Amino acid sequence: MIRDHFCHAGRWVRLGIWAAALALSAVVVAPVRADMFRPSEKDQIKLGNQAAQEVMRKYRVLHDSRSRRVEDAGNRLVDALSSRDRGPWDYRFYLIDSKEVNAFALPGGNVFVFTGLYDRMRSEDELAGVMGHELTHVRKEHWANAAAKQQKRQAGLMVILGLTHAPSGWQGAAGLLDNLLSLKYSRSEEDQADDLGLQDMVAAGYNPRGMLDLFHTLQEASGGGGGGPSFLADHPLTKQRIDRTQERINRLGSRNFRPETPLDR
Repeated sequence: MIRDHFCHAGRWVRLGIWAAALALSAVVVAPVRADMFRPSEKDQIKLGNQAAQEVMRKYRVLHDSRSRRVEDAGNRLVDALSSRDRGPWDYRFYLIDSKEVNAFALPGGNVFVFTGLYDRMRSEDELAGVMGHELTHVRKEHWANAAAKQQKRQAGLMVILGLTHAPSGWQGAAGLLDNLLSLKYSRSEEDQADDLGLQDMVAAGYNPRGMLDLFHTLQEASGGGGGGPSFLADHPLTKQRIDRTQERINRLGSRNFRPETPLDR
């Protein structure tokens, strides 16, 4: 009886080993690629709009002179892009009533700035700095890159475990605000957002020093207690990041940029 028990258990062990080997061979024969799970442009717009509705249910969106300044800056930056760079995205700009020092863009084109950040900035050029950075995340599809990598990791794990149902795509997804905001951009994507955001600022007629001023504003906010700016949790402010921005401004040479414009309060 004991022998029969161990023989039965042994068969299950052998079956488990066989299943694992088969799963691993499937990884070799048909590797899981990130582009298999990349959200389409249509999916990004759909998900971003759904998440934007969640944001507007959670926070109070303002409609005043400050919010108009946010919209004007965003539209001015978009207008300065070529039609190719502008892409298919549905850009919309909002000012949120919150003491949180933050700003973020959702995939597809919705951009939110919090009054906690807006009220600390001193010039329209600082505002253009943060907006140009966030617009780059949208138009270069950085969220889609991170989402595809996450889905690839999940699908690969399921294959290794011998499971048959991998993530099924994005068409039916909804209520994903936390997921949209929790995915982190890579260092190279953050650097690209600074670089192309700065170029967009210049093309739109803003003073590029506004981006450096924005960094100084965030540094000041970091020293003010309360855990520091929420913006920096997703966009770490490193010395290398500041130095690279300064180098890019230096390479622009002695252009006659207009003085920075004070921000409407």
